[in-house]
Amino acid sequence: MRSVSISEAKSRLSLLLDWVKQGEEILILDRGAPVARLSPIPPAAEEALGYLERTGLVRRGDGKAALEGLPWPQARSSALEALLSEREAGR
Repeated sequence: MRSVSISEAKSRLSLLLDWVKQGEEILILDRGAPVARLSPIPPAAEEALGYLERTGLVRRGDGKAALEGLPWPQARSSALEALLSEREAGR
């Protein structure tokens, strides 16, 4: 985290905001004592999802989930029995 005096912050505000846009935090000092912090605003959920998509970390779905063909548990069977039978079928 960078630290700057109040007078430096006033004269270099555009540069400080450029640093904040890049994700850096700036501590503003008054005679050596911290009085304020400039920090980036967290992105909204949609912006964050868009960023993750652009970087290739996630991929959005293309519509409805394809539920046809999925096995459904038989009546009167427990979830554990369904899981175990699904595991056995996969072997």
